[in-house]
Amino acid sequence: MTQNFSQPWGKNRALHKAYEAALNAAGLKRNHVSADGSGGRTWAAMLKTFGYIYQDPSGLLIPAKAGLKILAGEKVVDNVRKQIMTLQIPNAYFLSPGFRPAFAAGFRIRPARFLIRLVNEPVLSYYVTKEEITFCVLSAQRDNQLDEIGERILQFRSQTPREQNTFKQEVAAQYDHRERSDSGARSFEAVHGDVAHTFMLIADYTGLAHYIRGQALRIYPPDSAATAETLQNWEARYPFNTRYLFSLERMAESNGLDVDSYKASRYPAIKPATNTAKHAAKIQKLLSASFPDAASVPEAALTEVLAHEFPPDQAVQIAQSLKQNSADYQGISPEFAAGYLNETDDRAFEDKTGAVFAALGFEVIMRPRPAAPVATEIEILLKYGQNLCGIIDAKNYRPKFTLSAQLASHMGAEYIPNYADYQGAALQFFGYVTARDWGGARNLDKITAIAQRAVPDRPISGMMLSAATLLGFLDYCLDSQIPADERAALFVRAAQNQAFPTVAALLQAAGRH
Repeated sequence: MTQNFSQPWGKNRALHKAYEAALNAAGLKRNHVSADGSGGRTWAAMLKTFGYIYQDPSGLLIPAKAGLKILAGEKVVDNVRKQIMTLQIPNAYFLSPGFRPAFAAGFRIRPARFLIRLVNEPVLSYYVTKEEITFCVLSAQRDNQLDEIGERILQFRSQTPREQNTFKQEVAAQYDHRERSDSGARSFEAVHGDVAHTFMLIADYTGLAHYIRGQALRIYPPDSAATAETLQNWEARYPFNTRYLFSLERMAESNGLDVDSYKASRYPAIKPATNTAKHAAKIQKLLSASFPDAASVPEAALTEVLAHEFPPDQAVQIAQSLKQNSADYQGISPEFAAGYLNETDDRAFEDKTGAVFAALGFEVIMRPRPAAPVATEIEILLKYGQNLCGIIDAKNYRPKFTLSAQLASHMGAEYIPNYADYQGAALQFFGYVTARDWGGARNLDKITAIAQRAVPDRPISGMMLSAATLLGFLDYCLDSQIPADERAALFVRAAQNQAFPTVAALLQAAGRH
């Protein structure tokens, strides 16, 4: 219907209705086309929910790698199973601006994985019914509520029919704002029972649990140990995806990776004598606070940070082990991302911005002193290529930084001339990295014009982007396995006096998309 995804889907009701009609013709849904195309949007929403496609800011539907593999008929079962098992809340679709109503804060759950773990509980006799899923399981918001939901199911099973009916009425009133009545409970069950049934079917598709029609979702006791081990393996390979912290598009692309493209991002086993949960947690905490991507950090820098908590010899051994296994855990640390994007200390925000640029392959000099005896100092100077450099002004303003005419004049007339040829490196670009939103992008051109008077031998252009977009760009580079020196060059190509609200916009300016 989209002519190989070339026609915009967003707000295109004619296309939504045409898609619904095509589904009818294929016998995939009942023969009805809604007046406003809502049926087509619902089916597209399911594809978005499971990460087969996502919608870009222009309204185009973009097929993820898993979706493309399924279209090509490659490893269909493996890829569908992977998308079921990595389904999570929140995900890129549920967090998108057009999703209504918005999910409450606090969700952090993989629904299918949670349900299968629940069914595999001996205390529940290795089964959960559709009724129990509807009134007990669907209230879960976090993966760590397994015991709580299990106890609720056991309580429900121990009740008399009258007590169970009262329980259902309370659930309907609490979670769906229905009246506390028998009719309200029946209405709640009719609506949410369909959701429960869907989860039973997709759990069955994974092969880890079995849907017994009219009865329950079951795991046979002899299979329990193997199921638990398989779930552990899924947890190790596919941890919770936190890319929504900095880019919904990057999250959609990552969640939609096919089974052969996905790379884990956990720290590997640390040798020699430090391979314990306690030491691993300490190592991860130390490195995650300092580096967005520890895999790209030189061994000496890792050793220096580890030496704050470990004896010198042990710090060296751990750093060596990490570097030897760096390909196994490449990726942005969720802890670093959360800390950086919520940083309240201005100096720490500058340091973390510098750490991201270091991961992008730049040689980072924090707060360099200009050769001239002036008081004006830039926060970050980036060396790259053959004696080239750029300067970055990190602005930890919340909720918004506005590039005023005065600030533009300050950059063009002071910062740029002061660092035009820093230690033999010719200044080529400038940039602003903001904590959140930004304004005044039109003044980027004014900076270039002002700087031209002091540095007439070359035009110096700039850019403005948020910390989230900067992290998203690094995430793209890591996922695409772009070498460090090429990452820096790719970033510099986007310095065209533009502000970038998304990673996609930055990549487009750099000529990557």
